[in-house]
Amino acid sequence: MTEIPNTRIIHPEFHLNGFPHTRDTLMDAAYSLIKEGEPYELSIGDFLMDWLVDESTVTLKTSGTTGAPKRLEVPKEKLIVSAERTGAYFDLNPGNSCLLCLPADYIAGKMMLVRALVLGLHLHFVEPSASPIPLNLRFDFTAMVPMQLRGSLKRLDQVKKILVGGAPVPADLYEPIHKSLADIYETYGMTETLTHVAVRRLNHTMSGGSEHVFSALPGVQFGIDERGCLIIDDAHLEISGRITNDMVDLISPTEFIWKGRYDNVINTGGVKVSPETLEQLFSAQLGIDVLVSSVPDEKLGEMVIAIAEGEMKIQDIEIQIDKIDNLNSYEKPKQWYSLERFERNESGKLDRSKTLKKLEL
Repeated sequence: MTEIPNTRIIHPEFHLNGFPHTRDTLMDAAYSLIKEGEPYELSIGDFLMDWLVDESTVTLKTSGTTGAPKRLEVPKEKLIVSAERTGAYFDLNPGNSCLLCLPADYIAGKMMLVRALVLGLHLHFVEPSASPIPLNLRFDFTAMVPMQLRGSLKRLDQVKKILVGGAPVPADLYEPIHKSLADIYETYGMTETLTHVAVRRLNHTMSGGSEHVFSALPGVQFGIDERGCLIIDDAHLEISGRITNDMVDLISPTEFIWKGRYDNVINTGGVKVSPETLEQLFSAQLGIDVLVSSVPDEKLGEMVIAIAEGEMKIQDIEIQIDKIDNLNSYEKPKQWYSLERFERNESGKLDRSKTLKKLEL
C-alpha cells in the first residue's frame, strides 16, 4: 500500500481541546494521556499513538454486543475514506467544532477522532457519561448513544448536528427531540463497515421520527438474503456482499426499515416475533425503556415476556399495553417484570444477557 500523505493523517487545522497540533506535538500529547490521563483518556492516547505511527493499519475491536468480541486489522486508508464521506454528507468543514463523548475503545469513538484528524475539526473530548454535553459550550457536530441523547435533552440546542447509534433510538424520545434546534440523525452501521453506512433523520421531518426508513450513504447499496437479513455492498470501502443478522424490510437498493436481530427472534407457537419491534412499540406507549425476551413454555415453545426499566407499576403497564391496537395474542407479553436499571456496556448499549440474568428467571 502506498504511504499515506501526512496531511491526510493529520489535517493542518486539527485542534485538540483548544490547541493546534502537528504530528510531533500530537505524539507528545498522546503520550501524556497514556501516562498521566484518566482511564477514558488512556484509550484516546492509545488510538492517537496508533494513528500517528508509520504503520498502514490499525487494530479495532468489536463491542461484543451481538457476539464474541473480535479484533480486526484495518487499513488506515479505509478509515480516512469513511471520515471523508461523513464529512461530505454532513457538510463538515475545517475549523468546525466537534465533541467526543463516546469511549475511544470502540469504533464509534475512534471514528470521531479520525474525522477530526482527517477533516481538520476542532475536537473537544469529555469523559463518557449519561449527560455528556458540557454546560455553555457549543459544537457543530457530535455522536452519541441513545442513553446519552436521553440525558442531553436540555442541552441538545448546543449542538448543530448529532448522530445517534449503537442501539435503536427509543420511540418515546421522538417527541422530546422534535423541536430541538439540532439536526439529529439515527445511524446504522458496525465496526466491519467502519460505523454508519445508512442514516435516518429523527427530527425536523413531517413524521417526527416515526418513519423508520434508513437511507444509504453515497456508494452503498443493500440487498437481503433468504432470512430477510440485510446484505451490504460499499464501493468506497471495498465491501462486497457483507451479510448481517439484521432483519429488514428492503424498500429499494438504497433504503430499508430495520426490524430487529435475526438471532433475537422469538418463535412462539410457530409465530416469529421480533423483540426489537415490540420494544419500540411498548417504549412509545409507556415512555420508558422496555426489553422484550422469552422463556421456555411447554405449549408455545417460547413465551414472550417483557421487562420495564424504572418504577412503573406492573398493573399500570398492562393497562397501557392493552390500549395498543393490532397487538396480537402472540406479541402480547404473557408476563411483565420491572428492574430499576438495565445493564449496559461501557458505550451505553443495552446488555440483554446481563439484564435478563438480574431477573434470575
